[in-house]
Amino acid sequence: MEDYVKQKLSLNQGETVKLTGHKMKGSLQETDLYSYDILDSNGQKAGTVEYTHHTAIKSFRVTQSVTQKTLDGVTVVNDTW
Repeated sequence: MEDYVKQKLSLNQGETVKLTGHKMKGSLQETDLYSYDILDSNGQKAGTVEYTHHTAIKSFRVTQSVTQKTLDGVTVVNDTW
């Protein structure tokens, strides 16, 4: 995960982020969807992160978003830029 994306997350001391999946969608594969697990200092899953990187086909405008959730499904971070 890029550092500028990781800075948007609310991680506790000792937590790390591990990539668990990646897929592309759209007629020209213009959207990248990344799935991550948040692991605590013991390696146990503490939450999830979904990161989306979309490039518009005509204007090449880039939109990114990140959503961090707890294991209970509570949204901690939901940011788009």
